[in-house]
Amino acid sequence: MNYMGKPCPVCSRTFRDEDDIVVCPKCGAPYHRECYEEKGSCIFKDLHKKHESWKAEPAETKSENEETAADVSICRRCGAHNPLDAIVCKDCGSFLSREIPQNDGTTSDRNSTGYPNGGVPFGVNSPFTVFLDPMGGVSQEEDFDGVSGAELAKYIKNNTTYYLPVFKRYKQEKRIRFNFCAFLFTGGWYLYRKQYVKGVLLSLLYIIVELGALFCTVQFSTPLVKEAREFYKGAAYINLNDYISWALQQKSFGELVLMFMPYLLYALYFVVRIVCGFRGNKSCYRHAVVRIKAIKAQPHDDQADTLKAISEAGGTNNAIAWVCLVCYLIIYFAPLFIK
Repeated sequence: MNYMGKPCPVCSRTFRDEDDIVVCPKCGAPYHRECYEEKGSCIFKDLHKKHESWKAEPAETKSENEETAADVSICRRCGAHNPLDAIVCKDCGSFLSREIPQNDGTTSDRNSTGYPNGGVPFGVNSPFTVFLDPMGGVSQEEDFDGVSGAELAKYIKNNTTYYLPVFKRYKQEKRIRFNFCAFLFTGGWYLYRKQYVKGVLLSLLYIIVELGALFCTVQFSTPLVKEAREFYKGAAYINLNDYISWALQQKSFGELVLMFMPYLLYALYFVVRIVCGFRGNKSCYRHAVVRIKAIKAQPHDDQADTLKAISEAGGTNNAIAWVCLVCYLIIYFAPLFIK
């Protein structure tokens, strides 16, 4: 039920879009959360005793039909009331269709938003609508292994226009898109998406690779290069084939492994990056579904509290992303300051 425009029984202020509304589970009376917490319980005890439901008082100045027709645009998908100049629904993100008046040559086929085609830029059937829709063209009732599209969008929060279509394709076709952010930032991306266990392990692996490569370069590779230059009478540049030939003749197998260890470590980590790129979206999807199901299994007063808990648990960790970026830059540029 939509409570927008109806008065709170405690403070008499009408409910607005941004208000946090709670509903009595017994009679269905709505309250501002702070008003309900102030009273400590529902004030309609008589309705509870009679097993009756709360009913909103009829508007004094306008009927509900008059208000709907004149002042708001109703979403055909979820029934939410939106301002007349809104392009998409504030609740589910669907485009709001409108009746377009016939152009008789004296009027323009444009509504109050300034756009033709029912207020949607480029038209409702344009491929651009997928990128403008916060749900990425995915229905909020879409089932994702026991989780609805609306719940998944609440958890993902950032960049839902990318992730929701990718998740839908994976659910239907078991095909996943390559994630370049996961490929480039590996552990940092996992931490940013609140997959902390994988993020910490991948970040530690990155640190080990960088420090191991730096150690092998300083302790083994650089001295061997100097030794090779002395062998070739101080040449400023040594041909790679000559360098390898000298190393094979003069050095043991263990020394050769240590000499090329930095390159081996970087090659290993590059493989890890590729794996993260291919599995990043899949991991994000599974993590989100598991976390949402765990949250839904916990006791909540109503559906609004459940969605709020999902929203608070999801999203991204921007602070840890900046910390990871600074740490990566320090580790990456550290060799420049080591003589």
